[in-house]
Parts: sequence; structure tokens; C-alpha cells
Amino acid sequence: MKKNLFIPLIALAAICFGHQAKAQVTATSQPVTVNINLTDAISITLGASPTVNFAYTTAADYTASKTVEKAGHFTVVSNKPYNLTVVATGAFTPAGGPALNVVTVTVPAASANGGTPVANVPLSTTAASLVTNSTASTGASYTVDYTIANPASLLNLGASAYSTTVTYTATQL
Repeated sequence: MKKNLFIPLIALAAICFGHQAKAQVTATSQPVTVNINLTDAISITLGASPTVNFAYTTAADYTASKTVEKAGHFTVVSNKPYNLTVVATGAFTPAGGPALNVVTVTVPAASANGGTPVANVPLSTTAASLVTNSTASTGASYTVDYTIANPASLLNLGASAYSTTVTYTATQL
């Protein structure tokens, strides 16, 4: 009798282990649209100390040209190529006294972000091209040299602080 029960038990075990239960797997998918919405963006950020100071305190200062280098003077961020211009709001004016012509200071671009720098740009009340066709960038840093090449233009002027405002403009192409 034990044999009679043993054989059906083995057969039942073989049947159970021989057939594995498998879940039905069905694949499903759904397309998703991903959009990238771009807007033209451009900005100029001035460096930590944007003010440019020339000091003529001794007789020797009036005998040679002077340059004030402004490393990292400003940074341009633009998603497209751009041109860079510079303009002065007016002549250098003191607190009461004759105005000093703005062409005594030149602004050559010491660095250009893949563009073409224009050498020795005189400051003027008319916008002048400083760099043309700069490449798009996430942070092009510009070093600018301010130079008074001929200090003779400063002779016969009264002791005072002469100033003007200079504006840089980046325009996308």
C-alpha cells in the first residue's frame, strides 16, 4: 500500500515542479513630448570695482601716457553672437570749470570672445564699435585698458576731478 501511495505522490510532485506558473507580461508604451523653449538672452555684468581712476599728482605724471587696466571689467552672457559698443555720455566735466574733450581716453579691448576687437577706440558721445561678431557665451569676461596717451591735453586745466559716464552695449546679431 505504501508503494501505491508513493508512486502517485511522486507523479504529482513531478507534475507540480514541471509546470511553473508564469505571469502574463504585456508591454505598453506612451510617447511623451519634451519641449525646449528658448528666448534670446543677453546681459552685461560689471566687475567688482568698475570705476576707473587716473591720478595725476606729480609733474612726472604729466610727461608720459598712462593706462589703467581693468581686468574682468565686465562679463557678457549671450545665447547668440553679438557686437559690443562703447559710448560716453558727454565730455569729462569737473565741478565748475572747462570740460575736457572725451577723445583723450582710448578703450582697446584686451580680450575678445572669439570676435574681432577694434584697436584704440576713442571715447566719444557717439557709440563706437569695440568688438564685432563675438561668439555666444555663458560668460565672456572682458579686460579693458583705459589710456590717456597724450597728457598734454590735460595742461592748463584746473585741479579738479573730471568725470563722465561710459556705457557698454552688447547687441545680438
